[in-house]
Amino acid sequence: MKTKFLIFSLGLLFLGCLSCKKDDAVGTDSQEETAKLNAKKELDNNLKAELISKNITSVAYCVVENDKLLHSNAQGFADKANNRLATDSTRYLVASVSKIVTSVALMQLVEQNLIGLDDDINQFLPISIRNPKYADVKITCRMLLSHYSSIVDDHQNSFKLDCFGVDCPMTFDDYFRNVFVSNGDYFSPDNFSSNQPGAKRSYSNLASALVGYLVEKVSKTPFDVYCKNKIFIPLGMKKTEWRLANIPLNELAIPYSKEITSANPHYTFPDYPNGGLRTTVLDLSKFLRAIIGNGTLNGVQILSPASMTTMRTLQYGDTNQCLSFFYDTSTDRKLLGHTGGEKGVTSEMFYDVNTNVGVIIFANDEDAKIGTMSSLLYSYGEK
Repeated sequence: MKTKFLIFSLGLLFLGCLSCKKDDAVGTDSQEETAKLNAKKELDNNLKAELISKNITSVAYCVVENDKLLHSNAQGFADKANNRLATDSTRYLVASVSKIVTSVALMQLVEQNLIGLDDDINQFLPISIRNPKYADVKITCRMLLSHYSSIVDDHQNSFKLDCFGVDCPMTFDDYFRNVFVSNGDYFSPDNFSSNQPGAKRSYSNLASALVGYLVEKVSKTPFDVYCKNKIFIPLGMKKTEWRLANIPLNELAIPYSKEITSANPHYTFPDYPNGGLRTTVLDLSKFLRAIIGNGTLNGVQILSPASMTTMRTLQYGDTNQCLSFFYDTSTDRKLLGHTGGEKGVTSEMFYDVNTNVGVIIFANDEDAKIGTMSSLLYSYGEK
C-alpha cells in the first residue's frame, strides 16, 4: 500500500511540474507579446510627437524585414476639413518613389529580351530623340534609368500642365511629340544639357517618364494597365493605381500646398510614370519586400535575382546612382531606395542592404521633415 501511495504521489508531482512548465511557457509568450505591443506603442507615440513637432498634417508608415511586415500605422489627418484621420490604408500620391515601379516594369521587358539596357531608345519610339549637340550619340535605356541621358527638366518646368480632379487626357504620343519634335508646343534645345549622353548625371523627370513610354510601346499595352497586370495584381496591391479615376476620393490623403488652389486638390500630369503613383504603405510594403527578396515575395516573382543585381549596381562610375535606385549616404546605414517630393507630398522608400530592414513613409505636406521618423522606424526594425 505504501508503494502504491508513493507511485501515486510521484505521478501527481510529475504532472504538476509539467503544468508549471506549461504555465511558465505561456507566461513567457505573454511577456514577449506585451513587450512587442509596448514597443509598437512607444514607436507610435514618438512618431506622433515628431508629427506635432514638425507641424506635419499626416504620415503613414511601415517597417519591414525581409518578407515580413513588422509594423504599420498612421498619424494625423488625411483630410483636415472633414476630420478624416489617416490610416495605413490611406492612399497617398508618392511622387518620385513611383520611378522604382516604372523601372521594374521596364526591367521585366529587358528580362524577356524585348528591349536591351544599352539599346538606342529610338529603335522603339515613333519619334527620334537625340541631344542636338551630340546627334550621333545614342541615348539608351540605361542612361534614362540612371539619369545620365543628358535630358533635363528646366524648360519643361516652365509649363503648367497639371490637371486637377481628372486624369490628364494627353497621350504619351502627344506629349512626347510636343516635347521632342521641333514644332512641338514644349520643344526646346534646352530639353538637353551641354553634356554628352553618358558623361554626367543630371536628375531628370522627363527622362524617367520616357521609361514609361518605352514600356507602353514595347509591351503594346497602356502603361498603367501593364503595371497593374504585371506588378500590382500579382503582388496583391489592390489599392495601387496610376489613374485618379480608379480611386475613391475618400480613400485619398489630400495634398496640402499653397500652390494648390483648385477646389479638387488631387492632380495628375501627362508624364505621370515619373511620379504619379497613388498607393498605401501596406500595398507598397509588398513591392518593397519583393525588392528585398531579390524580386520575389510569397512565391510571386516580379523580377529575377539577376535583374535585381543589375538594378542595384552603380552606373557610370557614380558613387550612389544605380538603375533608378540610389544609395542614401546621409546616414550610417547603407540604404537603397528613392525619395519623392511634389506639391503637398513627401515620401520615401528605402531598405538597409546589410540588414534587409526597410522603411516607407508618406506625408501629405511638401518638404515634410521626416528624417527623425525614418531613423525611429529603422531602430525599431533592428531590435
